[in-house]
Formats: sequence, structure tokens, C-alpha cells
Amino acid sequence: MVAVVLTAGLQNNFAADPDLSKLAAANNTFAFKLLKQIADENKGASIFVSPYSAATALQMAANGAAGQTKTEMQQVLETSGISTAVLNAASKAAAALLDSQDTNLVLTTANALWYREGVIVKPGFLEANRSYFSATIKALDFGKPQAAEAEINQWASDQTHGRITGIANGMIDPRYTDLILANAIYFKGKWLDPFDAKLTKERLFHPATGAVKNLPMMEMSKTFTYRKGSGYQAVRLPYMGYDLAMYVFLPDPGSSPAQLLQIMNGDKWRRVTMPGFSDRPGLVVLPKFKLENTLNLKPTLKALGMKTAFNNLKMVSPDADFSWIMHLTEVKSFGRLEP
Repeated sequence: MVAVVLTAGLQNNFAADPDLSKLAAANNTFAFKLLKQIADENKGASIFVSPYSAATALQMAANGAAGQTKTEMQQVLETSGISTAVLNAASKAAAALLDSQDTNLVLTTANALWYREGVIVKPGFLEANRSYFSATIKALDFGKPQAAEAEINQWASDQTHGRITGIANGMIDPRYTDLILANAIYFKGKWLDPFDAKLTKERLFHPATGAVKNLPMMEMSKTFTYRKGSGYQAVRLPYMGYDLAMYVFLPDPGSSPAQLLQIMNGDKWRRVTMPGFSDRPGLVVLPKFKLENTLNLKPTLKALGMKTAFNNLKMVSPDADFSWIMHLTEVKSFGRLEP
């Protein structure tokens, strides 16, 4: 058995607002482009990534971009044709819809921006990130990288309830780093229909590559929200509140997660997940799993077409234009931005 697991929700809420719908469509399309590229770069590996986090941090940065730099960012993020004002307002509305403090389902998002002490960042860039992305904004002494990294690490730990603790380690170059943008998402949900722990037992699991393994497998038998598609079966497993759910896709025999991913894109995802499921009795068996992943998205984003912003890891390329962040004479190192 091979499973592809994706999480989605709140689609009806997004569809009710035209601007939110545009943002959701852009994010969905970007998500599958990003996932396919990462999968191609990490063949056979288990991948755990939040495209929403990457898109949010890059949209924050795009508020300071201009010229070819911004054009490439918009093309990769699928936001070409959406004005900055509309995109910012929709991003704020999306975060408000996503954030939940329900005791049975906690979903929070947070953004932050740190810049080098003494660097004059343009007020409009700071205000856009403060107003529309609710970003924590602070100047840090990047000449003391360990102390600055410790503060960023503490922010990440606070926002993720201790789950992410060392994200900034080694990130700051005391000579070149001028600006760091971050997004953090924390999610903890309870199933609407919990798996019975007494039914969990060792079963054979067939990974996409490698030998068959014996793993603890959860199971549940009931009426599921189910879909039989071309090359796969899928179920929707809702969390309490029902708006958020985990979608589990099982490739057909002879297929694979990689093949399934190739036929999926943002438009198909919307058409599949919104109207394409119906109730059907069945049995679901899933492995208990824990995923941790650290990804450097610079080569991935460059491969997708966002080349100008990341042409040089130490100094911004002569063609990069982030003139809406700070004066060009002060932009020495935007290539150190960590998405």
C-alpha cells in the first residue's frame, strides 16, 4: 500500500470571496508546482512541506520587489494579473479564516521580519507586512549571529509550541545578511471520527521504493467521503469542526505517488476535492507516521523560474530589484532571504 497525504480545507469560505478565490487558485497551482519540483529533486523520499508558508513569505518579499525580479516572483507564485493591493488584502483575509483557537482544532499562522540594525528599510514595505501579514518586525544585530539566531529560533519555537526549535541555526552571515522573512504554521487537530487505538496493529506497508515493512497501522471501518478517480482512490478524513480535513490518496496497483502527482495540479485539485467525493462504506488502513523535513528552496524556486532573486547566495545579482525594501546602495544581500 502506498499513500499520498495532502491537507486542505475552507475551500467554500474562500470561494465566497472573489479575491480570496483568486489567491486560493494561485496558491493551489503554486503548491503542486512546488511539490512536483521537490519530488523530482528528492526521488523516492518522503516529502513534508507547506506551500502556503513558502508562498506567504515570498508574497511578503514581493511587496519590496520591482522589475524582472517581481515579474518572476509573480509568475512562479501564479499571481500575475493580481494587483498588490488585492493580493495583500486577500492574504490578510485568508490568514484570518485559517487561524483557529478552537480547543479541538488549533491552527495558527504567524509572520515575522528581522532586519540588520542600522539599515534603513522603507516604511511602505514595513507597513505592508505589518498591516496585511501581521508580521512581527524588529531590527537585530546581525554582526552577532548567534544571539540573533537565538532570538529567531525562540520566535519559531513560540509560534509552533516548541515543535520547531533551531530553524535559524547557521542562517545569518554577519557580513551579508540584511533581511530575514519567516512564516510559521502550527496545526493540531482532533479527528471528527477518531481511530480506535485498540485496532492498531502491525501490518505490511509497501513504500514507493525499497523493501516492504512491518509498521503499526491504524484502521477504521465506516461510511467515508470517498472518490474513485483515474489511477487512484481517495478519502476525506475531517477534523472536528469539519472545515479542515486530511485527504488521503492511494495510487492504484502498478501506479505510484510520483505518477499520481504528475496528473495532479491546482485546477484538478479544486475539481476533485470540491464536488468529486460521495459517501460510501469502506475500510481505511493507515500507518502511524511522523514526518520531519528541512528543505532549501532556493534551487527549487530557481528551477521554477524565480532566478533573479537568488542568482547569488552572497550578494544580490546586479539585475535583482528589491528597491521597494531599501535603497539600492543598501541592498547587499537579499540572496540570503530564507524562504
